[in-house]
Amino acid sequence: MYDFITRVRYSELEEDRKAGLVSLINYFQDCCTFEAEDGGIGLDWLAERSAAWMLTSWHIHILRRPKYCEHIRVYTWACGFRRFLGKREFEIRNSGTGELLVHAASDWAYVDTETGHPKETPAREVEVYGLKDPVYPELAKGRLRVPEAPMTEKPSITVTEANLDTNHHVNNAQYVALAMCALPENLHTGKITDFRARLMAQSVKGDVLIPYLLEEDGRYTVLLRGEDGSERLIAEFSLENAG
Repeated sequence: MYDFITRVRYSELEEDRKAGLVSLINYFQDCCTFEAEDGGIGLDWLAERSAAWMLTSWHIHILRRPKYCEHIRVYTWACGFRRFLGKREFEIRNSGTGELLVHAASDWAYVDTETGHPKETPAREVEVYGLKDPVYPELAKGRLRVPEAPMTEKPSITVTEANLDTNHHVNNAQYVALAMCALPENLHTGKITDFRARLMAQSVKGDVLIPYLLEEDGRYTVLLRGEDGSERLIAEFSLENAG
């Protein structure tokens, strides 16, 4: 298990003075990349091998969002490796009391950045990360699928350089931020208690993404498609007291 302590910054807040969903994802992203760097298998190590870990799915359950200036501890641990696939879980706790605020499960693919194809996870990475039994196996159940019900098309979004990360693709937190642009304007995202997403294809600078929205029983599903009709991301936002 790996962890780091941080403090909720003003730049990470939503209107209610609490960290937003995208900020929570950034905490998780920072935690696992810090672990890689400290273990000697970070960005430089991956670049030398033309490799990267690409997120394929999130499932995040929010008990309480961290508030402004709160000191928090972010945890992560690997809990599965199979060929080119990896599973990882996360927690956010109050660093003083240990109160559990957020927990999450995620799936990743080890990819050759030159070909875009998956490749076998090196033994060195498995050795550094180690393996811990899943703590939240219920979050890993069920695959998020595109709804069969008709979805409402929303205004298109053009990917800019600000959405990209070191792999020159839309960062996974930025993908979520783009999907949230399709949510109703009167929806207070602070009410989101459960979030799921599946990343189906990468997007790059200049790509035009077309969002589609479906609302059912307090759950909002957003599908991002490319101009060619390809499915890029499916995300589900569940609100408190939904259903």
